[in-house]
Amino acid sequence: MAKTNKINSTPVQATIFDVARMCNVSRGTVDRVIHNRGRVSQDTVDKVKRAIEILGYSPNLNASILASKKTYTFACLIPGFEHGEYWEKIHEGFIAGANSLYNYNIEVDFHFYDQTNPESYIRCTDDILASRPHGVIMNTTFKEETIRFAGMLDEEGIPFAFVDDKFDGLNYTVYYGMDPYKSGRLGAFLLTNHFNPDQLLLVRLIRDTNHKADPNAKRRQGFLDYISMKFPECRIHTVFINPTDPQQIYVTLKDFFANNPDVKHLIMINSRIFLIDEYLRENPDTKRVVVGFDDIEPNLASLRSGHIEFLVTRHISSQSRLALTTFAECVIRGVKPQKRDNFLHMDILHRLNMDDY
Repeated sequence: MAKTNKINSTPVQATIFDVARMCNVSRGTVDRVIHNRGRVSQDTVDKVKRAIEILGYSPNLNASILASKKTYTFACLIPGFEHGEYWEKIHEGFIAGANSLYNYNIEVDFHFYDQTNPESYIRCTDDILASRPHGVIMNTTFKEETIRFAGMLDEEGIPFAFVDDKFDGLNYTVYYGMDPYKSGRLGAFLLTNHFNPDQLLLVRLIRDTNHKADPNAKRRQGFLDYISMKFPECRIHTVFINPTDPQQIYVTLKDFFANNPDVKHLIMINSRIFLIDEYLRENPDTKRVVVGFDDIEPNLASLRSGHIEFLVTRHISSQSRLALTTFAECVIRGVKPQKRDNFLHMDILHRLNMDDY
């Protein structure tokens, strides 16, 4: 019988991060106001004290936690990455979050798995369960395996949180990420806003051979639903490319457009639109609209060059930074978050506004 996570039955209690967010200041500023040290403007002091009163925040509880000197270990389970990839930014966010929790004795253990190999994921989950951390933060690359792992964490009484995406119906404490379904609809809007398409191309990645890894399923559904609703006669073509084989990517796209000359516009709903940059550069078409996702450096280079028109993104590292800091406060204090599902706002980047982002 699954254990009930204690955090779910505890009344909501404000944290120092809630005060900081309400005042739009840093956690350090709130700490300086509480302990009357450092230079803080009177307006900020008044604002922080008013937020503390409204939220019912208890600095004394914070002090007792600090005095305990207990070490809390959090396991972060994410895909491995190369320099410049999406998950590197998630990793950086976790590190920033851990550094901001300097008042607590926090240890963050990273467990990296191969997102093309479910067995790699399972090995990481086994290692985490054996280490018995105080909490786990993870993403959702493999649905079946993630749900099974979440159930095991519940049985062991280990709280967990999601970053980047989540599965509803599970006993997670908190989630931070961009709404994937809405982002897919936004991508479809940007792709079709200035014309009525007869045909579109959706470029997807070849992942694991058993097709278990489908991290962008919700975003893809949002895209398909928008097109189906707005342009019911539109035909959507799909091609799969191998992310590790640039030659195969080029040949696949070359063959597709040779056989489908009426198709102009395309979208990739993952973070690797840069993979098709070579084809777009070598086969320019001023009438083509290309939409991608996420502001990682290779994508920004493609955006700056004009090979792609739009990137739908959010502040990627903020997802993991906020997930860790909020989750850690909840676990350490034994409280619920003020808000369980936290969707970051979606940003639209174009080469004309990207330098200010």
